[in-house]
Amino acid sequence: MHAIASDEVPLSADAVWAVIGDFAGIRKWAPAVMEESVDRNAPEGVVRTLKMPPDGRVIRELLAAQEQYAYTYKFIGQHRFANDYQCTIRVVPIDAGKSRIELKSEFVPRPELNAEEVVGNMQKSVSGNLKAMKRALGLPKDA
Repeated sequence: MHAIASDEVPLSADAVWAVIGDFAGIRKWAPAVMEESVDRNAPEGVVRTLKMPPDGRVIRELLAAQEQYAYTYKFIGQHRFANDYQCTIRVVPIDAGKSRIELKSEFVPRPELNAEEVVGNMQKSVSGNLKAMKRALGLPKDA
């Protein structure tokens, strides 16, 4: 299953990527993350560890793929809602002053949970991340 959020923004792909494209710099656009660290020499590969509010829950994510204006990360360990969770963040250049931000998460709902609710929660998550990215870019969430 998947959840997708995307929107065009009135900024170049380079300008957008400078804010949202750093796997090791998620706090540039996700201020709710309490703490972040990146281990470039983890046995799995490049792994970021995030401490999340309100209870300090720890999340570990593996950088699975990276290319110009895109990266994919995979969740390490037990996700609250899903198994086999991965997300791709991509910026698609449209012209010199416009680009499109795309977020796509792919996952398998945990069997003990309602699949429709899981999809809804994942959709809220990618949509919320897109809004946070736009705020970090100095854009209104509706821009």
